Amino acid sequence: MRTKLFFAFIFIIFFTILSNVVFERLVIRDFNDYLGGIEEDHIYWVMASVEGSSSQGVFDMPILGEALHWGLMLGFESYVEDIKGNRILSSTEALSSMNKSMMNRMQSLLKLPSGTGEFRWYPLYVEGEEIGKLYVRPAGRPGSIKLKEEIFRERGREFLIISFLIAGAGALVLSILFTIFISNPIRRLTRSAEKIAKGDFSVQSPVRHGRLKDEIDRLTETFNFMAEALRREDALRKHLTSNVAHELRTPLTIIKGNLEGIEDGVVDPDKVMKNINSEIERIISLVEGIEDITSAEASFFKKGTREKISLSDFVESVADGMRKIAKEKGLYLKTEGPTMTVQTYPEKLHIILKNLISNACKFTAEGGVTVRWGNSDSKAGFYISVSDTGKGIPEGEQGRVFERFYKEAASGGKGLGLAIVKEVAGIMGGRVDIESSSDEGAKFIVSFNEK
Repeated sequence: MRTKLFFAFIFIIFFTILSNVVFERLVIRDFNDYLGGIEEDHIYWVMASVEGSSSQGVFDMPILGEALHWGLMLGFESYVEDIKGNRILSSTEALSSMNKSMMNRMQSLLKLPSGTGEFRWYPLYVEGEEIGKLYVRPAGRPGSIKLKEEIFRERGREFLIISFLIAGAGALVLSILFTIFISNPIRRLTRSAEKIAKGDFSVQSPVRHGRLKDEIDRLTETFNFMAEALRREDALRKHLTSNVAHELRTPLTIIKGNLEGIEDGVVDPDKVMKNINSEIERIISLVEGIEDITSAEASFFKKGTREKISLSDFVESVADGMRKIAKEKGLYLKTEGPTMTVQTYPEKLHIILKNLISNACKFTAEGGVTVRWGNSDSKAGFYISVSDTGKGIPEGEQGRVFERFYKEAASGGKGLGLAIVKEVAGIMGGRVDIESSSDEGAKFIVSFNEK
């Protein structure tokens, strides 16, 4: 890509050179055409004056001399011939009638008496009848007029050369800068992709945090999200493989031992079928838990879109769906909080709240569960808390309740609910805190900062 960008800017430089050359040719041509037009106008003025000096085919010599004298002042050496080709008067001859002061003034402007180049002739007419010809050619100009014309041409060329150097040098510098600033992030992404291909999912490419993010910044953000998704997927696979192997080993061993006892005839089938059925139920529960946590992990890979929701209506909706579970245990389920609107991921928040309420009901024998919500301490986010009147969590165990498959021996659960809450909250950019002590119930607080 770096080479392609460099050659693209080289093409721009070449195009700049070509456009400057064409522009220089057009400017000089237009300037020469302008001078040529003025020269033609001056010649026609002289012709009109010469034609005005003729009456009935006869030239008035003093008026003709003044006309040729005026032609000299306009920068032309000229002479007039009649219809028969006889020379009537020339500008050189007209000089003889000038006084010394006028002669000095003319010599400061022109190289007298000779001009430069070939004579061009123009027909002279009076009342539609040709009376002769006017021959003209440019007079030599030692003065400032010719010099100014040449200076204009030179300045035009210099301007175009300077503009080319500025544009060319600027394009060259920009080509180098763009090549560096555009290709370097892509090269970093390429190296990161190569690491991922080798199994290293910890790579992260730097992203600018300013307001002006271009396509490469958005590409980098998407790449980092993809790398994190792959890392989580790889970790999930390893965790599930390890946990499933560990959790399935015990019930399968018990089932196998009971079946072998039945085959050997040392165990009464009717007595062990209850144990076998219990272990099978345990396996089914474990599989369901694995499905739950896999579903929770999958919510990360679906990045989703933040939505504006009424938090009070949302909590009430989730709580209504959980009241049947609480009622079956003889518990109350209350909700308390202000009417407020937040930006969040409803699907993920539903997973968190459902698991917290279910967990609270599971470990509460009397009383009930209270769900509260409101603005967080930073006033830039919100929180949801779920508290119960259960037996609480000892301080020494509070750090382990979010571990997968961690549970009390008598809980009968899978040990996955709070792990799911912790992981999904982390995906959403939130945190989970615990306030609890033995025999005083537990309170889980999930806080989010709006971004």
